[in-house]
Amino acid sequence: MKLDPDTLDGWSTQLDWGEQLLWSARMESDRVRAIENQSRPQLEITELLQTRAHEIGALAFALTGSTARAQRTKISDLDYHVIGPRPPHSDLPDDVDVYATDEVGMWRKLNQGDDFIQWTLRYGCVLFDTGVFQAAMQRMSNAGLWPTSDQKFSRLDGHIRLARRLIAMGDRDAAQDQVRATLTSLARALLLQARVFPRARFELPLQLHEIGAGELGSTLLETICEEPELNALGRALDLAASLVPEKPADSPLRSAG
Repeated sequence: MKLDPDTLDGWSTQLDWGEQLLWSARMESDRVRAIENQSRPQLEITELLQTRAHEIGALAFALTGSTARAQRTKISDLDYHVIGPRPPHSDLPDDVDVYATDEVGMWRKLNQGDDFIQWTLRYGCVLFDTGVFQAAMQRMSNAGLWPTSDQKFSRLDGHIRLARRLIAMGDRDAAQDQVRATLTSLARALLLQARVFPRARFELPLQLHEIGAGELGSTLLETICEEPELNALGRALDLAASLVPEKPADSPLRSAG
């Protein structure tokens, strides 16, 4: 059975993911995508981490983030999502980022509207699974789960304050990193609120234009691709602050459809 995810919207949440043949076809497709989307050094890191995760009893392992969508930029990490113990990776490059949670934590976060877990299920490359990712995908599909944007909105004031302090200190590089993170978080919150699932960071500017937030999209793209001066970073924060709703209206769990 050949199966491919939609180029833009990832794996459909309208399918019966409890069907083993469908899930097996998805995993086979994910393995192919993971090979196609990684360089040889990246593949070696992925294979090593997957082996380590197996050895310490992880329940599931996925390549996630921009690499899974072939949307890497010069600032991209190599991101992984593990259900179970975190495999050791201190001997690997600094851009390797491993997010790990136990199965109980995964279910709690999924049901509370965490968007990172849904991102892995929709867009990630599942490379091994004892059934926990499959069950989560089925739950997401059957219940029409949709992530909440409330937490992202609530944290933005703190992100903005930190970025302003870095700008005041004159640390341009650190300020750009924080401003970019702030704009990314705001972008994801606005998209989720508009019932548009955020894709990889480099894809967010276009998604923002599509929901009428083009100025934020262009500003975010500048922080990804260029090196804005401190005054430009300050203006980016002013824009971000103006777009944070006082009381964001959000339906945290169920989808609009």
